[in-house]
Amino acid sequence: MPRSPAAAVLAGLAALAALAGAGPACRGGGDLASPEPARRAAAVRAAGARGGADALAALMVAQRDGSAEVRRAAAEAFAARGGAEGAEALGALLADPDATVAAAAARGLAGMPDQPRARAALRAAYADASPAGRAAIADALDAVGVSLREAVEQEARALWERNLAVLGGRGAARAGAAEEIGASGRAEVVARLAPLLDPERNPDRALAAGAARGLGEAGDWAARPALEGLLRSPDPELIEAGAGALGRLGDPGATAALEAVALASSGRIAAAAADALAALPEALEVGTALCEVAVRSADPAVAARAAREVRLRETECPARPFLARVGRPGAEAALAALGELGLTGAAADAAAARLLPLLDPARGDAGLRAAAARALARLGAPASAGPVRDRAAALAARRAVALGRPAASPLPAGAGTPAPRAGTRPPTGDADARELGALLAAAGTLRAPGAEPLLLEAVRDAHPAVRTGAIGGLAGLGTDPALRAVAAALEDGAPEVRLAAAAALGRAGPRSVPALARAAGQAAPDDGAWRSALAAALGDAGGANAVAPLTGLLGGASAPAAAFALGKTGAPAAVKPLVDWLARPGALADAEAIEALAQLAARDAGPAIAAQLTADRAEVRAVAARAIGRLRHEAAAPRLEALRSDYHGRVRRAAVEALSRLPAGAPRMRR
Repeated sequence: MPRSPAAAVLAGLAALAALAGAGPACRGGGDLASPEPARRAAAVRAAGARGGADALAALMVAQRDGSAEVRRAAAEAFAARGGAEGAEALGALLADPDATVAAAAARGLAGMPDQPRARAALRAAYADASPAGRAAIADALDAVGVSLREAVEQEARALWERNLAVLGGRGAARAGAAEEIGASGRAEVVARLAPLLDPERNPDRALAAGAARGLGEAGDWAARPALEGLLRSPDPELIEAGAGALGRLGDPGATAALEAVALASSGRIAAAAADALAALPEALEVGTALCEVAVRSADPAVAARAAREVRLRETECPARPFLARVGRPGAEAALAALGELGLTGAAADAAAARLLPLLDPARGDAGLRAAAARALARLGAPASAGPVRDRAAALAARRAVALGRPAASPLPAGAGTPAPRAGTRPPTGDADARELGALLAAAGTLRAPGAEPLLLEAVRDAHPAVRTGAIGGLAGLGTDPALRAVAAALEDGAPEVRLAAAAALGRAGPRSVPALARAAGQAAPDDGAWRSALAAALGDAGGANAVAPLTGLLGGASAPAAAFALGKTGAPAAVKPLVDWLARPGALADAEAIEALAQLAARDAGPAIAAQLTADRAEVRAVAARAIGRLRHEAAAPRLEALRSDYHGRVRRAAVEALSRLPAGAPRMRR
């Protein structure tokens, strides 16, 4: 009659005591009672080599040891022992939190192809194993002649049942379960989740928001009417969730509803609706709606977002309606949008001529004048360079006088210092500083003659907004003295100035890499925002010289930005650090690293990316599948076939798409 687990543990403890008191010859150089893991591991191996019931009990205790080294030794001993008991113990060790222990257990089970428990244990453990454990289990399944698809299907069934159980229960976890049910992309998702959007049937707003997100992930356009109904909710959180879900769903039929929300709302809700419109696929009605939002929105950020998308989609959107709003309510939004339309030639010149009068200090307020300056910079009309420079110089001089100091530099030749008009006040406040900053940035961007001395002086101004504008202007000039001043601003005391300097240097190209690399080397390890900004700038700068500093930023919170930036460099030398990063256990930013390798068309990275097809995060599996398709890595076809049974719909779709791009052609029918 088999012993109970408790009896086995007691027997194991007795065996440990006996082994601890035995001589060195019995222990094989180890000591199960030693505080040193290496000696305990040696004793475990010795016990496994002897065999017998007492040794089995000792191994069962050792597999719960606090040291991964000892547990790994137990796994190796169980593998050598074999049989049903060895397979059962190794199956438990597959869930070990240490990747090396789980891998040792998987290898042990792979050596038992004739043991039914080995196959069952591998299939069952796949779902909850660590990333390294999942990879080892997949290899072991191959070794015992079991398709990975069986483990993937078993995981999908378990996840579906688990999420349904949570959704049918109580508590805050129901919202997450609803989202995960939607992510499955199953046919019954809409029928299960759409009723949860009805406030009469479900008063739980968090659950309704989770259901909305799930419907957005489901990919079933039948969910659109229910999600559009959520846009009429009085709850801003639910409106935002509904808009985001409609954008994710991708049905152009939602265009009218999203346009109405974008125009009738402001702040986060309007921004969410505009983002959702931008996420919809290319369609005539979508482009027209985006143009309408750009023209009519009173929110500068929303208008600019819509206009930028109009330009990217090459949708016709005349400038006349924007110019008609100048001098009327919503003028700042119209100016922000006008700068994003990408007007060129005569159209840009005509628009600039209409905007130049807005710089007059007697017209409008400082915010409107700053918006006009930014729009002029984006229009790039050469005729506006001189007037913008003159206005910036005049405002800088008046600011210096108002602050009780002499003007720091003379105005450009031919420009006088206009006397303040009646009713204007001395420029000393934040709004005036922001106006001056916008004018300085525009003067440099337009490469106005004689602007450099003005900008070099302004970069030392006491107000961060003035220094930030000067940085933008100096970067626009692009001269060596200008870029040296921008590089010096990487050590500015104001974070916004440092961020502006980093972004400006990124736009300057490879010659700015040394300055950015020095800043990256000096950045505090825990300053994730600054390190990420430097990584983005290095990626924009590009070139092989950016690879080394970006590799140094592959860690902590800056890892995603650094991985993405390595791909942007286009340098072949960026492949190795990305592949090495993927091989690190528990590494962050694996999705970004995979995308970067695909962008670099690094065919040699195919095996490293294929290893991520068993990752424990759905977004990583989906990205890896798409990358395999782009690289046409045929050897990964069996793993892609397995992912056609993945729980998550986006992973299944990515796998099918990738298989269709492989040299062998379209996915094969299953048997």
